[in-house]
Amino acid sequence: MRAARLAEPGRMVIEDVPKPIPGPGDLLIKVEACGICGSDRHMFRGEYPTARPVTLGHEFAGLIEDLGAGVTGYAVGERITGDPNIACGRCRFCRDGRPNLCENLVAIGVQRDGGFAEYVLVPARQAVRLPASLDPLHGAFCEPVSCCLHAMDVARIPPGGSVLILGGGVIGLLMVQLCRLAGAGQVVLSTRQAPRRQMALDVGATVAIDPAEGDAVFEPLLPGGALSWIDR
Repeated sequence: MRAARLAEPGRMVIEDVPKPIPGPGDLLIKVEACGICGSDRHMFRGEYPTARPVTLGHEFAGLIEDLGAGVTGYAVGERITGDPNIACGRCRFCRDGRPNLCENLVAIGVQRDGGFAEYVLVPARQAVRLPASLDPLHGAFCEPVSCCLHAMDVARIPPGGSVLILGGGVIGLLMVQLCRLAGAGQVVLSTRQAPRRQMALDVGATVAIDPAEGDAVFEPLLPGGALSWIDR
């Protein structure tokens, strides 16, 4: 199969590699869509530790083509996405209910091969079934949207509250939409890039500003400050 692999910092290669074989507990997924995350850019630049060579890509959706031994509850042909962060379940943090701090964390598309390929292996316990009618491009958005939903849980934005979002990338623009859906009143997005400011307005920001204009531009928009601020 073909795969886009990080060979070394600054160098990606398209290679023919063996099609993976699902081991016990694994699902073999035929990739339909895979997003390019900002983290992938950092890994490409050598700014974030990864295995090398490795197939990047942790935002993906696809169809189950094969099941490893012991897998139940899934069927060939079902569409899934997956949580790429595989916690060990045994270390002190996992036992304390904080698997995000797992001492033995292994991530799909970081330490093990990911979705920039025709196929990817996903442990069944990491899989999330998607509706058959869902566009796989939308399915690939599940991972970044889940990060944003966690931010919403932490922020606890009250109805009618004011929010300042710093950064107009994909995550910032997703946060604009979620904040409005959560009932925020004033949603201000700050970014230097004019096209992203316009996009923020298109998806629901009440105001989009250029931080280069200085602090004075914030004060009339958020008198008394924002109840919540999100740095992206």
